Amino acid sequence: SSGINAEYGDTSNKASVNGGEVFSTLLPQLKQLLGLRASNNSNITGQELFYLKSRTALTHITRSISTLNSLISLVDSIPNMVIGDHIANQVAMSIIGIEEACTALEKGDLNTALLHASVARDAAEKSFSDPSILALLYFPDDQKFAIYIPLFLPVGLPLLVSYLELLKEWRRKRAKTD
Repeated sequence: SSGINAEYGDTSNKASVNGGEVFSTLLPQLKQLLGLRASNNSNITGQELFYLKSRTALTHITRSISTLNSLISLVDSIPNMVIGDHIANQVAMSIIGIEEACTALEKGDLNTALLHASVARDAAEKSFSDPSILALLYFPDDQKFAIYIPLFLPVGLPLLVSYLELLKEWRRKRAKTD
């Protein structure tokens, strides 16, 4: 009797589990969870593997594009956002990965498509979640003004008054010489 022996509590009380029966029940359910047609076939067919690889590549491509669109919306919403070279490189790498994945899918090379789609998704996620961008989200311009005005107003106000007095003095001198 082939199976897995599992002990529960008392060592004199042993239960035997047939791995083949368990796996034959589990595999159709796993296939269904993966979006495949449930069948009694215990192997994943080439057609099912093709479907899984192409669906995963398309999912990565779609998520990469969605993440890059979100990044574009974020940059458009914050007017003074500075994008560093490393973020621009990540975005470029993601776009190249998307293009190469699409080309590989058109050729039917699923392994290459999966590789490029995965690289594209990783690069897009890294560019969107870069710490330099996240810092700008937590300190918008109105909060910067609220922080810096109390600091610079005591210094800036006397400088402004002095500048205005110098300007008045210069105008008076200019008026006397004319």
